[in-house]
Amino acid sequence: MPGRVTISPDDTVFDAADTDPSVDPADDFYRFVNGGWMDANPVPPEYGAWGAIQEVHERNQDLLRVILDRIAADTTPVAGGIESTVGVYVRSGMDTDRIEALGITPIEPSLDRISAIDDHDGIAEMIADLHLAGVGAFFDFGVQPDFEDAGSNLLYVGQSGLGLPDRDYYLREDEQSRTLLDAYRAFIATMFELLGAADPDGVADRVLAIEHAIAELSYSNVQMRDVDLITNKYATTDLDDLMPHFGLRRHLAALGAGGESMVNIDNEGFYPGLDELIRSTPVDDLRSYLTWHLVRSVASSLPERFEQASFDFYGRTLGGQHEQKARWKRVLAAGSADIGELIGQLYVAEHFPPDAKSAMEHLVDRLFESMRATIRSLDWMGDDTKVEALRKLDGFGYKIGYPDVWRDYTGLEFAEGAWLQNRLAARAFEVQRQLGKLGKPVDPNEWGMAPHVVNAYYHPLRNEIVFPAGILQPPFFTLDADDAVNYGAIGAVIGHEITHGFDDQGSKFDATGHVRNWWTDDDRTEFDARAAMMTEQFDAYEVEDGLSVNGELTLGENIADLGGLKIALAALDAELGGENPAVGGLSPHQRFFMSWARIWRRNYTDEYLRLLVNSDPHAPSDLRCAGPLSNMESFADAFGIPEHHPAMRPPHQRIHIW
Repeated sequence: MPGRVTISPDDTVFDAADTDPSVDPADDFYRFVNGGWMDANPVPPEYGAWGAIQEVHERNQDLLRVILDRIAADTTPVAGGIESTVGVYVRSGMDTDRIEALGITPIEPSLDRISAIDDHDGIAEMIADLHLAGVGAFFDFGVQPDFEDAGSNLLYVGQSGLGLPDRDYYLREDEQSRTLLDAYRAFIATMFELLGAADPDGVADRVLAIEHAIAELSYSNVQMRDVDLITNKYATTDLDDLMPHFGLRRHLAALGAGGESMVNIDNEGFYPGLDELIRSTPVDDLRSYLTWHLVRSVASSLPERFEQASFDFYGRTLGGQHEQKARWKRVLAAGSADIGELIGQLYVAEHFPPDAKSAMEHLVDRLFESMRATIRSLDWMGDDTKVEALRKLDGFGYKIGYPDVWRDYTGLEFAEGAWLQNRLAARAFEVQRQLGKLGKPVDPNEWGMAPHVVNAYYHPLRNEIVFPAGILQPPFFTLDADDAVNYGAIGAVIGHEITHGFDDQGSKFDATGHVRNWWTDDDRTEFDARAAMMTEQFDAYEVEDGLSVNGELTLGENIADLGGLKIALAALDAELGGENPAVGGLSPHQRFFMSWARIWRRNYTDEYLRLLVNSDPHAPSDLRCAGPLSNMESFADAFGIPEHHPAMRPPHQRIHIW
């Protein structure tokens, strides 16, 4: 009943003001833990959502601002050094007078080239040039470990070419979706009007018609999660069978990848349809489409009128932001994308102590031990599959804080007062870095995320989990907190990433990162049946009238949340060794679950919540908190929740996977 759990005023971790003591934890645990915070923290106007992740992100930004302001003010650092490169980049981004004075001149050569195209061969050549400049059009590419040979790199060609988050934004017929599509059409027209087009509305209609046709050819975001669908290796000599008119093999040669013998194609049906679409579309319409994707991709680096138009649609209409972020934050966000490891080096040098890395290594080792014990104890999995699962777990690697070997940016040069040119140079540099990996062994030191970013990930092709320094901050990780708090927060995040290696898609990769079925038929059937229960659970969550969580889209994250929470709790119990020391009047299990709920505290704008539910593989935060808990008897025991209380799924429906 209310008051059953009381936060001590002396508690150094949990603040009673963040809770809602009027709520029984059995009735709404998320609200009980976070209600006071949620009431006191509406979404700031420059955000679409505001929660623990955003709070840490803001703190990290403030720390970086001090560093970057100092560097930008020093115009005489050692030439070619980190501070010199970052300083020029930041100063050029902050020089709005120069950006306004230049107008669109930095992209005029490309715009003129597009305008001069008079046949489909010219269109194909321009698409290659845009791809080399880091501008997506029609499709895209990247380089990752080969899913059949994890030590080698492979070129992956992927469906792309849309200005909205995924294909369903074009294909849904409900009124809200139609209204959003009309707003997107108006946005396209506005941008062409700013470019001086004679008929911006007509151009927008033609561009949208092309994107609608691409959407019809595309896989859904659920299909794009399916490893079996999107891993299709082709000999490059066979690529022109997919796109005979466009010449996909010729395109790869234009990118400098013509020497590759094999590539991966994600959506086999996409490319023949795209080939016919490009062939049958008038060149004038294709020019408009290429112009649109060039300008759209650089709008945030153009003069204010372009940047504001882009924000009005992507930030305000689609993402629920009411104000632009401060200029320095936008420049920092751009730098995190363009030169993330340079900025990350500056961050970790001042704000990531060695003790934090050591403590994290201990936690990770404990979580691996817990997952190993979990696999061995599974009553639904046979011995043969357990052997393979343990072999995969033994093959896991992990990275904490920052890279052992920092990325080499030699050859990337920036110029004072050339913001857009600098951003384009960074994009082109990254394209060449990616292509430069072809024909070389996979680099074991490579990171896929900048060290100051508040996030973590599992990479199935590398079979590794990665935790940047940026997330290793309170409330996710608190160096001097009691074990229950850290295991319920960063411990559950570690467990989440480990479990991704065994979710509905990660479980299709083996210890080496190869796509291989290591399951017996009976065990895979049982796993799929349990996963289907998870899909059904989240399908039943209605966020607003007519809008429900997509249980298929969020399945991997939901499996990882439940599995991660369970193995983190088991790891805590192993850490405690049978002891049950209360802290501030709360048992370790109570503190564990409260810490879990606290990291998911978040408020949303209506627009951002709809964007999340429609396109993100993560469920809304309150459901990520409550969904796993409803399957855990240990949660009910910790807070005295009756077995048949609505907060808990009926015993026979509780999901146990990992």
